[in-house]
Amino acid sequence: MIRIVTSEEDILKVMVVRGIVFIEEQKVDWEGEIDEFEADSVHFLGECDGQPVAAGRLRMLDGAVAKVERVAVRPAWRGRGYARCMVEAILAEASRQKVQKFKLHAQVYLEDFYASFGFQRQGGTFSECGIDHILMTREDIDE
Repeated sequence: MIRIVTSEEDILKVMVVRGIVFIEEQKVDWEGEIDEFEADSVHFLGECDGQPVAAGRLRMLDGAVAKVERVAVRPAWRGRGYARCMVEAILAEASRQKVQKFKLHAQVYLEDFYASFGFQRQGGTFSECGIDHILMTREDIDE
């Protein structure tokens, strides 16, 4: 189950997931993982049998653009659809807020995953926290 974080306990669970995935597994420095945008972002938590297993956040860049960030799934729960459900939940919340333009910094190996949501690569690779990333964007059109 993926849900928007509404309590301090939930934000701690989000930080546990991000700590395991980004800090421990991917060797991102603490300063690179926890940033000044935490309080202004909408955080999402995925749980399985009470265990925090997935996290993500949505950050508004301005009135028209939102950034999908910090999507993470703990290793033992990968391959079960949590990442897909997380991105769907983040995009659904953004849509509820009337956002139509999105961007994200994807780790290079995740390009096809994000492309399956309609994101398109923009430009070449760049390093973020010592990991190769690409900029991907998506623009929804009113019908």
